[in-house]
Amino acid sequence: MFEAPRRSTPEIGLTPLIDVVFILLIFVVIAANFERIRGLKVELPTAESVQASPKKPLILTVGSRGQYQVDGRDISKKDLTVQLKQLRERHKDLVIRADSKVALQHAVFVLDLAAKLQFQSVSLAAADVKPNP
Repeated sequence: MFEAPRRSTPEIGLTPLIDVVFILLIFVVIAANFERIRGLKVELPTAESVQASPKKPLILTVGSRGQYQVDGRDISKKDLTVQLKQLRERHKDLVIRADSKVALQHAVFVLDLAAKLQFQSVSLAAADVKPNP
């Protein structure tokens, strides 16, 4: 009697799909760059016998003006002890990335704090230098 209206088959446009994928790709690239930019910029001291750490240590950065960062988060000097105590449960090793121009007192403060908190190993990060032939 009555004929049902015919439905057209839906089509997926390729152009909008490519646009969405391209926007997602741009977002991922930009987000990956923010992770690198966030940390303190330090100029590491140089050494000829630099070794890579086999484990995933806790990284403490000391800036040239005495500012502190733990795993990329800014931390004040008074909060540093509390934060390191909390993170000591998950990390047994500590790597100190101190700027080559940092006052020795800042590095000694961090080394003393690491000794008090009984980290298994404490190392200072250094940039690798190729020896002159």
